[in-house]
Amino acid sequence: MRRLLLTLLAVFAVTAPAAATAATTRIDPSGTILLDGRKVFPIVLAKGPERGTTTPVGGDALAEIAAAGVNFVKVGPGTGNWRSADIAEALAWNREAAAHGFYTWVNLATLARARPDSWRAALLRKVIGSLERDPSASALGMWKGADEPWRYRTTIPSLRFAYCLATGRGDRSWCEGKRPADSDHLWVTVQPARGSGPELARYSRVTDVHGVNHYPVSLGNPNPDLREVGRWTDILTWATPNRAVWTTLGICWRWSYDGEGNFELPTRREQRYMIYAAILNGARSLAFYGGNLPQCWNAVDAQYHWSWTYWDRVLAPLIREIGALSPLAPALVNPATTVVLPTSDPTVQAVSRRGTGGDVWVIAARSGEGTAPVSIGGLPEGAALAEVYTEARSVAASGGVLSDGFGRWDVHVYRLAAS
Repeated sequence: MRRLLLTLLAVFAVTAPAAATAATTRIDPSGTILLDGRKVFPIVLAKGPERGTTTPVGGDALAEIAAAGVNFVKVGPGTGNWRSADIAEALAWNREAAAHGFYTWVNLATLARARPDSWRAALLRKVIGSLERDPSASALGMWKGADEPWRYRTTIPSLRFAYCLATGRGDRSWCEGKRPADSDHLWVTVQPARGSGPELARYSRVTDVHGVNHYPVSLGNPNPDLREVGRWTDILTWATPNRAVWTTLGICWRWSYDGEGNFELPTRREQRYMIYAAILNGARSLAFYGGNLPQCWNAVDAQYHWSWTYWDRVLAPLIREIGALSPLAPALVNPATTVVLPTSDPTVQAVSRRGTGGDVWVIAARSGEGTAPVSIGGLPEGAALAEVYTEARSVAASGGVLSDGFGRWDVHVYRLAAS
């Protein structure tokens, strides 16, 4: 108890400058995140490279991830209680994020079960207040709630107070008469790939954004079932009435490596399929977990303290493909225009969305074995040509239908110009 009191006194001794203009995050009627009123598709690193580090070629590490299209980075302690040093580190991250043009997702998981008049409640209010009063609050984006609460049998009642205190949302009685510490930032709860839709749906009452972690690629598994990413994203979409669905995909996790230095990471083909499978099934945000885990680093990565080899070979090109500066970005933040398209192959999912200037984007992903020709219908009748995004080719369209070849885990994205 004495150690706890000393920790709290140290935390409460942290001073902050005068009130700052904080970023605000909201959700629109389609589940898209609004950041200071702008529609965004969050692309999150959980966690990113360390502050003050460089890439293997000498560039600023945070400038590199921001330029590729990362717009959120997870910060804060994943275990243990917040200390004064953790608040100072989160403030430093917010300042770096503001300087580099991205935002932070602050981990409050260890405080998510705070009870009224408890030391955790006081600490939760202190952490939020300290971060919001600093000028760097312009880069404060979202809060992270309880980690995989279904897995750990965390009850809904035990989460109500912290959610209400941190956001001012939910039933006001949940705040137990206490003034909310914040109402400007979204609360994100990410579940395991377990449970049923009805079981997970109950947690939608105590979160703003509802997500799932799923990492099917692991060491010693030569044939991972990547379809599970889409299936679990679809379950969370069913379980989340506001449609603000988040999917976390893996770089490295505890089944990616062994104790002898061997590890297995998703290939570009696998990761690309999982990204688009999540989007096809309702994801409004994507996170990538585990780039900071040294068990999946080679010698170069160990020298520069992050998964830079995987970033360069796989992740960075894929993030550029879907990031805010990409041609596809306007369609990703326009899910209200989604139309499910018929296909000739039952293992192909396909949807269309409207992009800039009325262009129609078609996203199609195949999970079936082998290769096969596939026809996709439901396109504008006048469309005659579809540009295949990132592939430097086009395919013909006629009568509202296009045909193309697909292998297993292939994704093709097409743009049809507005007629």
